[in-house]
Amino acid sequence: MTDAAKAVSSSNCLLFRLSFFRWGSAVAGAFLALTSAAGLSLAQEQPAFPGAEGYGKMATGGRGGAIIPVTNLNDAGPGSLRACIDLSGPRNCVFKVGGTITLKSSLVVRDQNANLSILGQTAPGGGILLTIDQTNSEGLHTPFVVKGSVNVIIRHLRMRPQFSNSIPNVDGVTIEDSRLVYVDHVSTSWATDENFNAYATTTDLTVANSLFAEGLNKHSKCALLGSDPRGPQNISFWKNACVSNRDRNPDNNHYGGSCIEIVNNLFFNAASEWGEIFSQFPGGTPISFVGNYFKAGPSTNEVTYAMNWNDTASVDNPKLYQSGNVTWSFGKKSIVAIAPDTLGFVVDKPPCPLAIANPEPAEAVYASVTATAGAFPRDGVDTRVIAEIGPIGQKGGGKMVSVPGALPEIANGEPYLDSDVDGMADAIEPQFGAAAVSNDPWVDGDGNGWSNFDDFMQWLSEERIAGRYPTD
Repeated sequence: MTDAAKAVSSSNCLLFRLSFFRWGSAVAGAFLALTSAAGLSLAQEQPAFPGAEGYGKMATGGRGGAIIPVTNLNDAGPGSLRACIDLSGPRNCVFKVGGTITLKSSLVVRDQNANLSILGQTAPGGGILLTIDQTNSEGLHTPFVVKGSVNVIIRHLRMRPQFSNSIPNVDGVTIEDSRLVYVDHVSTSWATDENFNAYATTTDLTVANSLFAEGLNKHSKCALLGSDPRGPQNISFWKNACVSNRDRNPDNNHYGGSCIEIVNNLFFNAASEWGEIFSQFPGGTPISFVGNYFKAGPSTNEVTYAMNWNDTASVDNPKLYQSGNVTWSFGKKSIVAIAPDTLGFVVDKPPCPLAIANPEPAEAVYASVTATAGAFPRDGVDTRVIAEIGPIGQKGGGKMVSVPGALPEIANGEPYLDSDVDGMADAIEPQFGAAAVSNDPWVDGDGNGWSNFDDFMQWLSEERIAGRYPTD
């Protein structure tokens, strides 16, 4: 073990116990400063977690830092998710409680809050749902925002705002002017703007394994990946499901020199538009669509285009690479793979080498995305939405919506036992070479190249998807 690792291991055990009860105090601040200084040296050049892919995969999040428990569902104050976010230094928010957090304003990860992992798979019971239903003078109505920050990992959270469509500019998640961000197994619905929005010069971003559904009409949107950038961007949109959103499935508008890839996604029941490509910045949008499945639904217009150049205010030509994409429609509906006026911008190789290794065939994607996209365990909304997609080759259900649905019930549960307060379940630690009597999250106990904490969190994510949670 390195001296830095020894410093983290020995200091975590004592100081965390102090900060557990007074982590909003100066004691907690001193603890975070100490673990940050040592932990940063442990942030190896490795992906965000085992299996991470795409341009955001090198986000380190809170690796090497403090393990902070979220112990209640309050909007703010000691033990809340907001309090964990508002701290500084590398840290990992782990949940000792499951249920719905009703916010009074957006949760915002700012520049001073960088190096953060929010690990919703740790929440017992039904996991964590974020909602917001009251306006505020600052206009902070999007449940979760990353603004001007770096090294942020968000896993297994769901965001369901409760505003009417008369309240504008409410996203499910906004990533603004930030770098090295990984969004994994997130669910959003009922945004009055985009269910997911990458705003300004957000880059080195992966959005993966997530479910974006039922944006509110008349401005019903799945995802806007190129939203007023100031320079080139690197973005991977991978293994997501966009369901029953009118358009922007997804929207892209980027500078030349960007690397934009839309790989292995399932798009269902768009109304008017699927993948829209704008070219309003110098150099034109370079983009790859690979192995995606586009399926018409009840709300889909008779003729739509899976990939379509929108020439509004264009200043240059896009560069579109497409391979292995599949469209399926029924009755009189037709999804044309590439719009006629877009064919002239198709190129014979990706503008950038794909950051997603080994894309799957689109038919395999249909099965894997319907089985694993979104936050787990799935709540009632996600369960319904996935069911509406229907089996491959068969007509599905679903519709455009103009008002939020009822919030699903998110049950609490008993958190796993973590007597050494290192974020890991005591009963599972030996599986990774860790010890339940030692605060050892950042040690590589089994010699596989990953810390005990990284191993456990990926294992736990897979367990939640399989419908299991540690009970001891």
